[in-house]
Amino acid sequence: MGNGSRRNSMCTCGSGKKYKNCCMGKDEVYIPMSLFSPKPRPEPHLDFVDSVNYKGQKVRAIWNTVYFRPIKETFHEFLILIAYKLTYGREFHDHQLSLPVEKRHITFRWWMSFCDWGAKNANNIEKTEYGEIFFGEATGDVKSLLQHAYDLYCLQTVNRLPDFIIKKLINPHEFQGTRYEISVAAMIARAGFEIEFLDDKFKSEKHCEFIATHKETSQKIGIEAKSKRRKGVLHEEGSFDESTDFKGNIQYLFRNARTQKPEDLPFIIFIDLNLPTTPNTEPREKTWVKDIDRIYDKYKIKHSPNTDPFNALFVTNFAYYYGGNEGKSPTWESYLIKSDNPENKLENEWILQDLIESIQRYSEIPKEI
Repeated sequence: MGNGSRRNSMCTCGSGKKYKNCCMGKDEVYIPMSLFSPKPRPEPHLDFVDSVNYKGQKVRAIWNTVYFRPIKETFHEFLILIAYKLTYGREFHDHQLSLPVEKRHITFRWWMSFCDWGAKNANNIEKTEYGEIFFGEATGDVKSLLQHAYDLYCLQTVNRLPDFIIKKLINPHEFQGTRYEISVAAMIARAGFEIEFLDDKFKSEKHCEFIATHKETSQKIGIEAKSKRRKGVLHEEGSFDESTDFKGNIQYLFRNARTQKPEDLPFIIFIDLNLPTTPNTEPREKTWVKDIDRIYDKYKIKHSPNTDPFNALFVTNFAYYYGGNEGKSPTWESYLIKSDNPENKLENEWILQDLIESIQRYSEIPKEI
């Protein structure tokens, strides 16, 4: 098995240097296939390559690239160091170090929180089936970074993370919406769909984020993902006001998303609330649930008996970052509204069930692969 690097790409050994200035010229590495033994598949619809221990290193792979990592490095550390750090790049990392804290990209601030969290938990050692590893209760910042890294990893595994998406992630003003688009794409990939991003193909046309093709049935579905902007959150100016900002307030996003439907295809809308969670409140008593029910009821009264352009509306709240870097990370929430009269019906309703099950597993990140 070759090293999978190209001359000017970052070296897969993790040194932070370019391949031509690091491991290029060294002998090809061949790993005995007998080391790869079958393991339970944490994501049955994704072709993860199991890690192996070889000559004192942990050998991992993403798509067509092999990484040689420290033997005691956890999978979660690998996600953050490789899936996150190498995605954003060394230039991004160095630039962030030069900025005052309040001007830094939110993911870099999560990275700094992760470093502080790691130092605090370095002596919490636990013996596991994967060897001795350090552990700790994830804070909101750490969970935000880890989930983002896992979503990136899942898309990298199926070679579905185009350059234009990475550029948008790095831009603070585009990060929020792009992060959510990646979260949705990763959930859909984990549900057994192929992903085709559209932004780089139809820049001048109004269109949905991507087309998802169900691998088992070949059913194509248009997917739109939008995230509600809140003052003082994820690079937005101002201050979040907990006394007034707990409503869903997604009527504009919902109205705009409906116009993105691709012709002759079923269509699913995702909208993220970007709100602090309310775990001690019954679902039907949550302010944002009542608000969304009101918005949907008004929509149905206005548009009945016409067909709906969408098959389902998933409202999510993936906002761990409200927890900061102290204490346990907040949970996440979701809410489903399913159309009873869609314009283009799904060929098999259980396709939607595959997606629901993937969303229900959103925060489940494997301990090891």
